[in-house]
Amino acid sequence: MSSIFVFDAYGTLFDVHAAIARFRDEAGPDADRLSEIWRLKQLEYSWTLTLAGHYVDFWTLTERALDYSLARLPGVPKALKAKLLDAYFKLDAFPDARAVLKALKAKGHKTGILSNGSPKMLNG
Repeated sequence: MSSIFVFDAYGTLFDVHAAIARFRDEAGPDADRLSEIWRLKQLEYSWTLTLAGHYVDFWTLTERALDYSLARLPGVPKALKAKLLDAYFKLDAFPDARAVLKALKAKGHKTGILSNGSPKMLNG
């Protein structure tokens, strides 16, 4: 009997810190801090707006969170914004995620994604 396995996209299948990792040298010594603040703000905005009953597309929240993060870290070039947002559309999957999905499919199971990411992000 086959089962259906549903996974969260961001942070479970896709490494949300991969965008910063690709541009670590350009971001400079604050690269890790930028990635940390960006992710925390992204989630904070999502949770706060959801609790308030206001929907804002997750891509918009992702961009706003990056704007906030860049404003907090003046040593990071603002010109990186476009590159980082583009990289977020092409996040790396965690190495074990790919293996798990392949193994589940090989056993006849179905897989799916449950995410607050917008269709534009997930299809990117």
